[in-house]
Amino acid sequence: METYPETLKTRLNDEAFEYRRDSFLSFLKTPVRNFKESPTVSEYVEVNDRDLERMIYDEFRHSPDNPIFLKEANIKVMNGKLESVENLPDGVEVRELVEAAKDPEIRSKFLDNSHIGDDRMEFLINSAWQRGLFVRVGESVKASITVHNVSNGSDSFAYKTVVSCGGESNLNYTEVNESASEGDAVQGKNIYFFQDEYSKVQFNYVQDKSVSVTDLSFVKSYQSRFTEFQIFHINHGGGRVIFGNESQQMGESSDYRVYGVSFSDGKQKIDIRDSSFQAGKSSTADIHVRGVVKGASSTIHRGNIDLEFEAVNATGFYDSRILLLSKEGYANSKPGLMIKNSNTKSKHGSSISNVSEDEIMYLRARGIDENTARSMITEGFVSYVIEKSKSEFMNQRIRRYTEGTTLVTMGTD
Repeated sequence: METYPETLKTRLNDEAFEYRRDSFLSFLKTPVRNFKESPTVSEYVEVNDRDLERMIYDEFRHSPDNPIFLKEANIKVMNGKLESVENLPDGVEVRELVEAAKDPEIRSKFLDNSHIGDDRMEFLINSAWQRGLFVRVGESVKASITVHNVSNGSDSFAYKTVVSCGGESNLNYTEVNESASEGDAVQGKNIYFFQDEYSKVQFNYVQDKSVSVTDLSFVKSYQSRFTEFQIFHINHGGGRVIFGNESQQMGESSDYRVYGVSFSDGKQKIDIRDSSFQAGKSSTADIHVRGVVKGASSTIHRGNIDLEFEAVNATGFYDSRILLLSKEGYANSKPGLMIKNSNTKSKHGSSISNVSEDEIMYLRARGIDENTARSMITEGFVSYVIEKSKSEFMNQRIRRYTEGTTLVTMGTD
C-alpha cells in the first residue's frame, strides 16, 4: 500500500484525482478493526490489506469468452466496462463514469462523498475505481433499467456506479452481478443513488459470482425530502462476501425499505450490513433481512438504526432472521440502535433457528420427500420478503436458489 500514492499520480491521475486522493486519505485514517466483537470473531469475513492491494493493483488482463447476457438487460457490462446500451427509456442517460467525471458539475455533486461513512474498504474503492457507470434519470421520468455485469473470476478490480434521480422521477433499477469463469479475484464496487425531492427508487440487486471470488459491495442512497428508496438484495455467490447497504436520510419524510436474502453453503463466508442514518424529520426506516446457512458456511447480519437529534418523529425498525440448515454452519446477528432523541420510535429483533422437524413430518405425511419438504420450507422462509418487489425475475432467482442450485446458468432467464 506504500506505493499507492504513486499509482494515483500516474495511472489514476484523471479529472477525479482530488476526490480519489481524499478518499485514500480517509482510508489511511480509518483504523483496521482488530478487536474481538465476540469469541467467534474467527468466523467473520476477513479481508486483509494484501487482498485489497490485489483489488487496486491488478490489471484487466482478460475478457470473458463469449459471455451470455440476460435478454432483458438494457445495459451490458463486461469486466466493469460498458459494452452496450440498448432500448433505454426516454429521459435516461448512461455513460462511463470516467467520461462523466470530466464534467466539473458531476464531479462536485456526485464524487465528493468520501467524508460520509466509516468503512475503510469503501473509501479505498472510491479511490481506486477504474471503471463504472453514470446513470442520470430526468425529472418526472418513469423508467425501468436492467444492468447485467459479467466479470472474469480471475480479474481483481474496483468499480463504481453513480445513479442520479431527478425530482419526482420513478426508477426501477435491477443489477445482476455474475462470473463468467472461475478464479480467486478480489472485486469491489460502490453503488450510489442520489435522489432529488419526491423521487422513488426500487433497486433489485443480485450477486451470484464464482464461489472462489471475494466480493466487496457497498450501496448508499442519499435521500432528499419526501423520497422513497426500496432495495431488494440477494447474495448467493462469492467465497467471501461483504455487502453493506445504508441510506443517508437527510430529507424530511424520507422513506427507506430494505428486504434482503442471503444464501451461504460449503465454506462461504457472508457478512450482510443494512443500516439507516436518519437526520430528517418524520423519516422512516424498515429493514428486513433473511439468511439461509448450509454446509460449513457462515452468515452474519449486522445492522444499525441511527436516529440523530434532528430526526424528530422518525421511526426505525430492524429485523434479522437466519435459518441454520446444518450442524457445521455458523450464524450470528448483531442489530444495534443508536437513538439520540426521545421523540422517536424504534425497535429491533433477531432470531436464529433450525427447520422444525414437526414441519418436515407434516409435509412428509402428505407424500412429499424430505429434500423437497426442506426446500419448500426454505422458500417460504425467504420468499415473502422478495415477493414485495413484485419482480418475477427476483422471485425466479429465489425459487432457483432454494431448490439447492449452486450456480445459475446465465442467459436462461
